[in-house]
Amino acid sequence: MKKIRLSVKLLLFCSLFSAGIVSAQKYEQTIKDYVNSVGSFQRSNPELKGFKIINIDPSSSLKGDIVGIQQMINGIPVFGSSANVLIREGKVLNFTDTFLKTYPTAIKGKENGRKDILIENTVKKLNGSSVAKSIDGHEEPIKVNTVYFVKKGELILGYQFNIEEKGTSNVWNTIVNAEDGSILYQENTTLSCDFHPEAYEQHHALGESLSGVNILPSALPSDRSTAELQKNTNFVLLPDNASYNVFAFPVEAPTFGNRTLITNPWDLVASPEGWHSDGTTSYTITRGNNAFAYTDEANTNAPQFSPDGGASRTFDFPLDITQSQQTYTSAAVTNLFYTTNKMHDVFYKFGFTESARNYQKNNFTNGGVGNDPVLAESRDGSGINNANFNPGVDGTSGRMQMFLFVPNGARYLYYNAPSNYVTRTPAAATANFGPQLIGGTPVTGDLALSTPADACTTVTAGSLTGKIAVVTAAACGFAVKTKNLQNAGAVGVIQYHPNSNTPVGLGGTDTTITIPTIMVGKNEGEFLVTELTNGAVVNATLKTEAVYKDASLDNGIISHEYGHGISNRLTGTGSSCLSYISSNEQMGEGWSDFFALMMTTRPGDNASIARGVGTFASGEETTGAGIRPAKYSPDFAINNYTYGRTNGMKVNASNPIFGALTVPDVHSIGFIWASMLWDLNWKYVEKYGYSSNVLADPNSGSAKVLQLVMDALKLQPCNPTFIQGRDAILAADQATANGENKCMIWKTFAKRGLGVNASAGLLNGLEFGANQPLLDMSDQVEDFTIPSECQSLAVNEVAENSKGISIYPNPVKNEFTIKTPSGMNLSGITTVSIYDFTGKLISQENINLNKQTTVNASNLINGAYIVKIKNNSSIDYSQKIIVSK
Repeated sequence: MKKIRLSVKLLLFCSLFSAGIVSAQKYEQTIKDYVNSVGSFQRSNPELKGFKIINIDPSSSLKGDIVGIQQMINGIPVFGSSANVLIREGKVLNFTDTFLKTYPTAIKGKENGRKDILIENTVKKLNGSSVAKSIDGHEEPIKVNTVYFVKKGELILGYQFNIEEKGTSNVWNTIVNAEDGSILYQENTTLSCDFHPEAYEQHHALGESLSGVNILPSALPSDRSTAELQKNTNFVLLPDNASYNVFAFPVEAPTFGNRTLITNPWDLVASPEGWHSDGTTSYTITRGNNAFAYTDEANTNAPQFSPDGGASRTFDFPLDITQSQQTYTSAAVTNLFYTTNKMHDVFYKFGFTESARNYQKNNFTNGGVGNDPVLAESRDGSGINNANFNPGVDGTSGRMQMFLFVPNGARYLYYNAPSNYVTRTPAAATANFGPQLIGGTPVTGDLALSTPADACTTVTAGSLTGKIAVVTAAACGFAVKTKNLQNAGAVGVIQYHPNSNTPVGLGGTDTTITIPTIMVGKNEGEFLVTELTNGAVVNATLKTEAVYKDASLDNGIISHEYGHGISNRLTGTGSSCLSYISSNEQMGEGWSDFFALMMTTRPGDNASIARGVGTFASGEETTGAGIRPAKYSPDFAINNYTYGRTNGMKVNASNPIFGALTVPDVHSIGFIWASMLWDLNWKYVEKYGYSSNVLADPNSGSAKVLQLVMDALKLQPCNPTFIQGRDAILAADQATANGENKCMIWKTFAKRGLGVNASAGLLNGLEFGANQPLLDMSDQVEDFTIPSECQSLAVNEVAENSKGISIYPNPVKNEFTIKTPSGMNLSGITTVSIYDFTGKLISQENINLNKQTTVNASNLINGAYIVKIKNNSSIDYSQKIIVSK
């Protein structure tokens, strides 16, 4: 019987493989023909037109296949140069690319046998691991791709690989020069989302996604339970029953509603074997085909604990969020498992499938690479007040890390002497680096000042032995100060805010820091400096008795993080295509916020209900302001942010090799993009109707706008700007609805400054050094203009005095005729304007309809257009035409 199953599966695989080759060959010729006929490519050197097909994603919503291609020169891929091509019935409907179109001034580099040495040296610089781990926990060599990197008009041969930094969440996508090992490109692919208002200094990383290397962030353990039953993988099996006591969507977090005990909540199209089978093994713990949820309090990037539902798979565990998080670990991990799987299933129905590089261990022969379920780590020990997601490339697990959040008003500083200090209760906040005080060991000692006073350079060795150091938070990185003070013997650090009495969390990363750090306000810090300078002996204890908030209970945060996986995997090549190094208008945070908002809209919600983000983690009421610059609302009295406000949005960052940097503030920039998408959501709802459950009614505005945004992600180029993101949404509407909503979309984006004449400007994403001007983050031009055909008439509207006018034939080949009713006044000059679907004017002709009724269309390529016919007397008419030759 096994042999028969294997044979059937082998035949199926072979037939699919053969079909894939035929499809690739067919599409290759279609794309070659298109590239050779398009003006922007016709002037290119033939060598720049080389490409290979890297992915084919059939899309039912777009009614065609999205074919991903990679630019190749001399048989080597050009990093960041790719295209997504929508092909329907053998024709190219949409083509967006980042191909290099100007021949490089030089092509440098060649293989010289030093690859292994260059990679080893780079790994050491980044304190990285020299091996990768497979999904089964086996160590493998780091995988390396040879690429060309474009730098100042030259192509430089390089080696591209990923390095997991030891003791942190960071995974560095790195390209080194193949000749001398110098770093050409570096991005931290782990997206830290700063889901907390305490963000005094944000340490953003260089980039947003992995590129082309299959490195798993951590190993999965061997099967551990005798209750985990082995099953055959040859055929789809019926799912095992399971129930979960969780905050079921649309409940956002514990403050928004109660838990519900739900049974078998999966979608069988998205998860045909349920949530606990990966095609080989059926688990009774929170593990399956789409996700593996567990705790990682030890910060080892490896599973620590997963709740077991037993043979009945009943995951019903007690929860009391007023108690220590250790009393409800099983409930928290169960909620994380539910939400991660639910995100998989919902977005599968909107196109995040196997061929679109989704997250699954078993892809059921539906395309994609597989072997990449999301590793959902609860209570990650690498920090607090945050959450992150590392998307991985297709075939490499995405890793989600959910942290614990410190509640507002937590106390950290307790004075023991002098006696008159004991009643002081200064406000304080804690650091993301070093040991945490909640649940940790209290630290007691006399307070002492640093020499030098700012601790930005080496502090006198032994001068602070056994002391708790007091130092300003100004002048250099927080972790730098603490490390210097630790080296001088300090057992703890109090940093004080240089200009505010409101202490905030201290960002930074240094895995060698072993002492706790807190921040107090300016007045408290200056008081201590004065007292210590005058000889006072002050003794204190750093500790806290507060109760953490657990992000694994916050469905808004979890869905936001999973959203990073969706946007990264769907854009461009599926990796390194949402990096603010290449485009400082990186909108990833915006898509993630939008997805989280869409998943947590409630029955009865409407456009007048403003939405905050992260209120549970921030310790706010459900109606609180949240952690973004404003609430999400189409009402400008609540949220008046426009595209022009992206100018100047920058923050300081740090890099282990290059040091201090100034980079775009991706969270605030993404907030503006999400504001536009949220406005668009309510416009679609206004037109098509509302549904809290986006799967309940595919014809609702709620479902339509989510499908539109998902389709647009697939159509946009690698590292898109706001303008390109807008154009991709217009292209998706054209492909799915023949441009029916074009004017509504234009008006929505133009309302917030993303009109016809908006401009992204230059796109450099960083400057070396802190607090640099970052001029390319200050040249965006907003515009509120909509296409002329949308100003008075929608695409299908006809003015009363223009009834009876029509254009035929339609579809059009080389010309079309304007038909007018008898008796209409045709005197004077009539202007015939033709626009493409983005609103760009293609041609304009003045005619006398008494003498001429035909219009030349021979110069138009295949596609959709709007023809606007207007004169000063009786005609004001618009009609959509399709050119098909």
